[in-house]
Amino acid sequence: MKKGIQFGAGNIGRGFIGHLLWESGLEIIFVEAREDLVRLLNERGCYPLRLLHREGKEEDLIIDNLRALSTQEEDKVVKEIEEGDVVFTAVGVKNLPAIAPLLAQGLELRLRGSADFLNIFLCENLKDAPQLLKEEIEKYLTPSGKNFLEEKVGLVGTVVARMVPVMGERYGVEDPLFVVAESYHHLPFDAQAVKGEVPKIAGLRAVSNFPAEVERKLFIHNLGHAALAYLGYREGYTYIHEAIKDEKIRKILDGAWEEVSRALLQKHPDLDSQEHEKLVEDLQERFANPLLLDTLERVGREPLRKLAPEDRLIGGANLCLSQGIFPHYIAIVCGAALSYDCPRDEEAVKLQKMIQEKGVEKAIEEICGIKAESRLGQAILSAYENFS
Repeated sequence: MKKGIQFGAGNIGRGFIGHLLWESGLEIIFVEAREDLVRLLNERGCYPLRLLHREGKEEDLIIDNLRALSTQEEDKVVKEIEEGDVVFTAVGVKNLPAIAPLLAQGLELRLRGSADFLNIFLCENLKDAPQLLKEEIEKYLTPSGKNFLEEKVGLVGTVVARMVPVMGERYGVEDPLFVVAESYHHLPFDAQAVKGEVPKIAGLRAVSNFPAEVERKLFIHNLGHAALAYLGYREGYTYIHEAIKDEKIRKILDGAWEEVSRALLQKHPDLDSQEHEKLVEDLQERFANPLLLDTLERVGREPLRKLAPEDRLIGGANLCLSQGIFPHYIAIVCGAALSYDCPRDEEAVKLQKMIQEKGVEKAIEEICGIKAESRLGQAILSAYENFS
């Protein structure tokens, strides 16, 4: 039986990758830092997963054929890497340096043993995650190990779009292993980064123009999600599915999507326009799924990060400008994001303090990297004033 190693047994690890590996008949080895999670997974040898389908159907599965190892069990972890068929990570970008020594040791063992190809799929929310992990792994490798990494190890970027809402008491199940996820089943990956062959795994979809896929995720999925969160917050909604039903919000969302879609298709002429249109329609349905109970606070958290120059909102606006398209509707979303004042969000509190102390014009320049007197800056400022 083929073996898939999953670093991280959190929401994406259990709610998405674990499901795909299980469905594909691979043995799952979770590598996790939380000792309590490792203990529970080993005691039970399975966990419950509830899939939420768009047509209102719920599907309960039991994901089994698994083991779990603590990141402290170094000898066992590196042995699994030596023998494994594929590796996935979903640990968060800031935790990649912590797993690099384990991966390096496992690769050194593999080099001295079978020397087989190995692909490491990074399910992390950063387009440069493969390069970051490569640089961290190289710190612990011998010269021959570095050659092996270069020649036979694929560090493969992915685009994770399955929504896995944060648990709580909303689903009426008291079980620390229970996870809820939408049924969306696709995991695009960078076909150019693969070395050798990849085991047949359900949901994996090879993409030749991976940078375009990353931009589409950021500027369609993430930008759209953020728009619903910040505009919905202004209207007093709690959940994403409530916000997308609001006609006024929907007009702004559709406008923002139209702007950035035109920009994407102009920048990447190899993208299929009909396929892109279907993807946007599909996303509309997914956001409207009431079973997800995805809160505006979860989606809107950390507004400073989401307003940064390279992130979903300002990044999307700048993409439009680069293609000669003025992002009128995206500017409205940016204005709503600047007005986001949720008291339970540390970044929102910090944002409002900055605006209060320095003024919104200075905040736009420092946070967004945009001159307040520019046409985009003025459009964002005008929208902000309308929300304040």
